Amino acid sequence: MKKIAGVIINSSNQLDLDALVRHRSIHTIPIGGKYRLIDFPLSNLVNMAQDLYVGVIGSYNYRSVVDHLKQGQDWNLSRKSNDLLILQGDRSAKIGQVSRISIQDFVDNREFFNKLSDDVEYIVLSGTNVVSNIDLKDILAKHEADKADITLLYKKDYDGEIQNKEVRLVIENQDVKEIIYGNEKNKKGELFIDSLIINRQLFMDILDEAEKRGLVDFVELVDQCLGDCRVRAYNVPGYVKIINSIQAYFECSMDLLKCEVNQELFKQTRKVYTKAKDNHPTVYGKHAHVRKALVASGAIVNGTVEDSIVFRNATIHEGAKIKNSVIMQGAVVEPEAVVVNAILDKNAVVKRGEFITSTTKEPILIQKRA
Repeated sequence: MKKIAGVIINSSNQLDLDALVRHRSIHTIPIGGKYRLIDFPLSNLVNMAQDLYVGVIGSYNYRSVVDHLKQGQDWNLSRKSNDLLILQGDRSAKIGQVSRISIQDFVDNREFFNKLSDDVEYIVLSGTNVVSNIDLKDILAKHEADKADITLLYKKDYDGEIQNKEVRLVIENQDVKEIIYGNEKNKKGELFIDSLIINRQLFMDILDEAEKRGLVDFVELVDQCLGDCRVRAYNVPGYVKIINSIQAYFECSMDLLKCEVNQELFKQTRKVYTKAKDNHPTVYGKHAHVRKALVASGAIVNGTVEDSIVFRNATIHEGAKIKNSVIMQGAVVEPEAVVVNAILDKNAVVKRGEFITSTTKEPILIQKRA
């Protein structure tokens, strides 16, 4: 069994996540009642190979990443054959400049790549804000069978928002012919989801070239390799959502309430792992009314919850009404309060009798501890 090195990058397309990343890294945005965004790419890597090195490129808000991952035991990464390292990152961020995959983050962590054992043949880069259960083992097998140098992952006919210099691929017979920095007005090509497999030696050569030339975007260097390397494309089947805005986060959360999406992400042999917590079971009071909702353990529900997600240790008091909303950990909705089409961040409180309402196209975000 070949060893794999996986790197979860510090995704750049987060400019419209606003207060969700004000007090935390994008990696640790809570989602789905008990998960964090990083749980999806990290679980994809863990499900790919038994022998694995994983580096997580952090940000200036790295404390939440350290608290969530700890030593990696909840992802089976604390054994001697598995390494989990949190790497420095985000130093190259500049106003007005967005690189899809920052080369500076790799340069700053050159020692991580230099110390990989000789039997590591492939490096897998994964975006941290992509919600999908991806069979990376199958993609690696295809990469090897095609004798590819690089395999870029994309989503065909992606229908989400395109923001902040998204990348599209022009593909012929699964060969990448052109890489385009697109936007909503430029729909040419298929959406690259900030994830790829690359042969280790080529990755190191690209890193050397980037340092010599002072380049900042790894994707631009891949574009320049198109004539000399075999760059293949792989369409990720099933559900894919890129969390690049408040609206995208809200839409993804509501998608998780759909049976087919929930089954695809969580009810198969490729598990999605997260940090374990010992909570009491959910408590439902005698006046509770819950319909089409995800309610995590440790929550207390005495009011009405419909078409919503309620996280651990959240409290919905008697007479409160929640609809089409996300209630994060420790949030409290007091009696007779109404919350519709809203996101309550951790430990936010809606006071007795207050109305927090909006539309599905412009959900309200109540900040952490507000």
